[in-house]
Amino acid sequence: MSPSSSVLATALRVIVLTWVGATACFGDAPSWQARHDQLVARLRALAGREDAFGPAYRPLYRAALPWYEQWGGRTPHAVDDGMVPPDDYAAELADAMEHGRNFLAENSQALLPLVFEARLPGGKTVRANYWLALPAGFPEAGRVFPLVIGLHGSGWLGHPLSFVRAPRRPVAGRRTFEVTPINEAGPWQIDFLNAFLDELLKTLPVDRDRVYVEGHSLGAMATWEWALDNPERFAAISPRAGRGEPFRAGRLKNLPAWVIHGADDDVVPTGFSDQMVTALEACGGRVRYTVLRGVPHNMPPDLDEQQVVDWYFQQTRSPLAAAADPRDGLGITPAGFSPWAVIAVPERRCWKSDPAAATDNAGMLRAAQFLFQQVHDRGELADAPLELERDLAAGSVRLWLAVPRPLRLNPPAGAAEVSVPAAIYVRFYFRGTTADALAHLAVVAREAEAAGHHLATGTVWITPLTLWPDAATTIAEYRMAIR
Repeated sequence: MSPSSSVLATALRVIVLTWVGATACFGDAPSWQARHDQLVARLRALAGREDAFGPAYRPLYRAALPWYEQWGGRTPHAVDDGMVPPDDYAAELADAMEHGRNFLAENSQALLPLVFEARLPGGKTVRANYWLALPAGFPEAGRVFPLVIGLHGSGWLGHPLSFVRAPRRPVAGRRTFEVTPINEAGPWQIDFLNAFLDELLKTLPVDRDRVYVEGHSLGAMATWEWALDNPERFAAISPRAGRGEPFRAGRLKNLPAWVIHGADDDVVPTGFSDQMVTALEACGGRVRYTVLRGVPHNMPPDLDEQQVVDWYFQQTRSPLAAAADPRDGLGITPAGFSPWAVIAVPERRCWKSDPAAATDNAGMLRAAQFLFQQVHDRGELADAPLELERDLAAGSVRLWLAVPRPLRLNPPAGAAEVSVPAAIYVRFYFRGTTADALAHLAVVAREAEAAGHHLATGTVWITPLTLWPDAATTIAEYRMAIR
């Protein structure tokens, strides 16, 4: 039940519809507000009737009744194809309950808009709206059902939801609970996702050994990150058109993954999925990899989701403990950096990009695409991280990518590769922004010089290790060569 792959077009359509709707009803605002207030009052008055339809439905009504007031009341109009206008849905829900009818049971094949609220461990209160699809056979005494969580991409940030009476495509064969939470802004927060899953496990009869998570683009990055942080929570994952953290892949050795990516993706290059797949294969993980020929960033509308769900059902949660997190072995102190060390880096064969300004994100994306294309043109997968060679005086960055191992063992004729000679470096790890890391670099250079290591201080090599660049949580390796 992941949102449509054409998320950008959908988001633009939502903006237009919302603006037109606001313009159209502006002159009629008092009458709409009166109806809105009346519906809120009716739904509030029904809050004591959640128990009327049995314990299985009680938590669903507790999440359904406040939805219109908190989320649906933002607009009186349907916000997307197939959605019932929030006012109409609220009136239907109120009418049914006032007449003693179980609206949720009557609409068991619909997409139900619900609201989630929780206080996170740090004290922050979060609210989100989400869709829920019920499995066939719900409720049945003593029976538990699998759960599929779909995480959307950036095109659906803050996307309004409403009731969908008849989804255009069947929902996963109707054998699972399926939920689509809506992220209001920014990258998905793992503490929010854990709290959301905790709530679902508390209120729904979910089989805890068959919880699956999938996501597209921003949602794929969250899928990787959530699984890397909490591999013990899931039975399988399916990230689509995203990137992960290959240096932590050992955490997922016991968690099956089906990775899907478009071959023509110019937003998140396919090479980023290559890196995760090859890292999982290297540590003995179970991974499937589907590269969709001719497909850009958005997943095609005819993607066979049912095939993925059938594969999910072959996977159950592993009882084996996950490997230790490699981040914990980097030696990063609470101040955000590790002690520096002297290391030897052997000679390596790489491809390099043209320089780009350090602030030119689009230029660096093009450089990454160029390097990944060198790999794909030779029928291989990228199996090494991107390295950034930063010229501190010029403020430019050149990207380097190691030639994949199969090509190193059997190099093709005429390959335009560069041999990077073996060198001795001073290395440290840093958590934080690049600017802060470069400021710390000056401290490291002084300490290393005082210890007798003469550094080539005009250039620094940076290997990003985590998902989000240039953020307070970014972790990267920094190296300066010793002359």
